[in-house]
Amino acid sequence: MSEPMHSDVSHKDGATLTFNTRFGVVELREDRLVEFPQGLFGFRECTQFGLAKLPSVDNSPLMLLQCVNQPSIAFLVADPAQLGVELGASDISEALTETSMPASETQFLTILTLYDQGDSYYLTANLKAPVLINSANRSGQQFIFSNKSYSTQHKL
Repeated sequence: MSEPMHSDVSHKDGATLTFNTRFGVVELREDRLVEFPQGLFGFRECTQFGLAKLPSVDNSPLMLLQCVNQPSIAFLVADPAQLGVELGASDISEALTETSMPASETQFLTILTLYDQGDSYYLTANLKAPVLINSANRSGQQFIFSNKSYSTQHKL
């Protein structure tokens, strides 16, 4: 799993939450938050998230999945396809069936981990356990593929 990213939260107004993250200030609309009733693996207490673009970064496929009820927790995420990684059709079908999420309204995201090698950095993607978000009812769930060919640390 990704290392938690520290942030502070404040209420900007009744409809927006503002988080000071190590990437900069992130604002989330309260009416766009996503509920994860079961939390994420290793973070069961994290049940409410917002999805935001990284501050001060244009045209990046990377986003921030910011926990609202545990503001010190945030994950870098991305659509695997935007990273040049294809998930198998049968694996996608399995995940949609098991989670009862409709294909037309479900977004697959992979949690990313940033590694510091001193003079350089690299990213890995957890392809084994993607995060699924149903945009229609704003619910989410993390799913573990039964396909053993996916890695939790796919180097990008």
